[in-house]
Amino acid sequence: PSYYWPLKPLALREGVLFPKEHPGGSYEELWKGFERDARHLHDAFAEGGDLAAYLESMLLLLQRYTWCVPSAYYRSLPDVSLYDHARTTAALAACLVGLEETQLNALLDGRDQGTPIALLIGGDLSGVQQFIYTITARGAAKGLRGRSFYLQLLTEAVARYILRRLDLPVTNMLYVGGGHFYLLAPPTAADRLDALQAEVGHKLIAHHQGDIYLALGNVPLTAADFQREEFGRKWGQVSQAMNRAKRQRFAELGTGALRDTLFAPTGAGGEAEYECQVCHYYGPDVRTENKGTEKERRICPLCASLETLGTQLRDAAFLVWGETEPTDRPRAKFSDTLAAFGLSLGLTSAEGRPVRLLEGRIQRAILLALYDLDDVLSTARKLGDKLDCPVAAGTRYAVNVTPRKSNGDIATFDWLQKQSQGVKRLGVLRMDVDDLGDLFRWALGDNATLSRVSALSSALALFFEGWVGELCRQVNRERVSVYAIYSGGDDLFIVGAWDVLPDLAHTIRQDLARFAAHNPLVHISGGLTLHGGKYPLYQAATNAEEALDDAKDLERENGHNKDAFNFLDLTIPWEHYRTLAEYRRKLVSLVEDQGVPHAILQTLAALYTRYLERSKDKKVHWGPWMWRGAYNLSRLAVRAKEARGDIEAIRDDLKQDDYHYIRFIGPAARWAELLTRKETEK
Repeated sequence: PSYYWPLKPLALREGVLFPKEHPGGSYEELWKGFERDARHLHDAFAEGGDLAAYLESMLLLLQRYTWCVPSAYYRSLPDVSLYDHARTTAALAACLVGLEETQLNALLDGRDQGTPIALLIGGDLSGVQQFIYTITARGAAKGLRGRSFYLQLLTEAVARYILRRLDLPVTNMLYVGGGHFYLLAPPTAADRLDALQAEVGHKLIAHHQGDIYLALGNVPLTAADFQREEFGRKWGQVSQAMNRAKRQRFAELGTGALRDTLFAPTGAGGEAEYECQVCHYYGPDVRTENKGTEKERRICPLCASLETLGTQLRDAAFLVWGETEPTDRPRAKFSDTLAAFGLSLGLTSAEGRPVRLLEGRIQRAILLALYDLDDVLSTARKLGDKLDCPVAAGTRYAVNVTPRKSNGDIATFDWLQKQSQGVKRLGVLRMDVDDLGDLFRWALGDNATLSRVSALSSALALFFEGWVGELCRQVNRERVSVYAIYSGGDDLFIVGAWDVLPDLAHTIRQDLARFAAHNPLVHISGGLTLHGGKYPLYQAATNAEEALDDAKDLERENGHNKDAFNFLDLTIPWEHYRTLAEYRRKLVSLVEDQGVPHAILQTLAALYTRYLERSKDKKVHWGPWMWRGAYNLSRLAVRAKEARGDIEAIRDDLKQDDYHYIRFIGPAARWAELLTRKETEK
């Protein structure tokens, strides 16, 4: 069947976001809403308006009302929205500015197809994983969220800096997220990219001592390269160019600059009082907090500012970008790094209360609602009056889900693990889309046009930056238990009470399938690990990534690989998850509601272990799990009395699938055992 997005303004709601066979809404209502808001936008910029701010507002307005409108319904396959078509057309138009009329006519007539008319630029901030996760447990909950959000900000700050230096509008930022960005520029920009990369490199070294690096890659595009058969190949070439740059980190700075910056000795060495206990930075600006108390620690200004950001995010409903003149401040707070790229960050609550004030002289600003809020333009007008500068306005979804206790404090990791049912453990969940590069390079096939690639990027951002956050909020409404550390691009990282995370992961997988109209090429794998006490956060993140890698190693006989979930050191094909979850519920009910001894869980888990041992030899079809399972469960059934029928049903289920049904019941028993354990772990 064919699926269509409803003709409704963009919103994080079930009835809006997911395609259906018979969508609701109407073009007339969309047009009325767009016309009304466009008129308000015109009035707001009518007197002394700023073109850049107006353009950004109009782009955000187009996204709200035309994200679901096909760009060419009667002429071709309606798989690109009017929003994506309009913004990529505007980006290409900006690249053609300055061409002679004869050149434009030649392009329109199909002549001169081999001359470069644009440059596709890709940027990748490498080192972000280590920056986020290699921190100690001290202040980890606040610091981790702040670090993750900061890297999203830094990626956009660098992308916007390059756009400004190339004198290009915001429409030419094709995509930004997940530590990556893609820009479309005129061919002449190629001559300036080496110098721009060096500028960015100097700034990143000054503020991050080489831990974070911008890898830039670019490929020229001719008119012929925009054809369906060619653009996907060009997109792949940009990725290859970025990977080459990663292998030569900071080479653009030259040996002299590298010697004087990256490889120059720093500090006196040997003095512990100058080492940050959070990130292990060494410098004279490290300060000791809470001297003489149990909370005493040494922390650098950058880590302290990121923890503050993590705290401020809990009350933030609006993000404010303030555009300033770039500065050359030394390493200090994260705001100084953003200032080096000409941006200042402000945060505002839903009621309009400042949570974080902008710094510096603001030339123009952008007010972005982080979730669906009413009358954003009115809030922007008030902010513009305070700042005395033009303010663009719109909505940019971001996963900003910070669990708070009843007293309003941010929930710590220790507190979250104590909310777990059964064994008290903290769960660490990592997921990402399988074979995303192949989706861009090959799955679009001969349809990989600029607008289609941009549309796919926009759709992924909408799901991971928007809907995943809504799913996390839904979990916390029922029980405060999850902390969304990061979700964007094509992956996510969530921490929380372990028992809620398997079902959340499954919901994310199911909703991604629905969001992609059940396209069999779009699927996601996940890894979930459990940790207790003061287990190092960076190690937990590594363990979860290893579990994710194990899930991606799954191979099926039918050739459909990956699309799996690794949990309790087991890789579960997603198509088996519902069966396991249903058996888990049945077993938990037997133990907790019907008083069946825990021995039933231990018996089933032991049978499963024997099954795994014998299954290493693929020729074995018979084993002791069969007769021992029947014998042990029969004895339990006799003793259980009231639950006898349920236990005998489990015994009989073991016979299914030629006695291989233990592959479902065994993992469910392990899962149920953790859920029913009555101990309190520290």
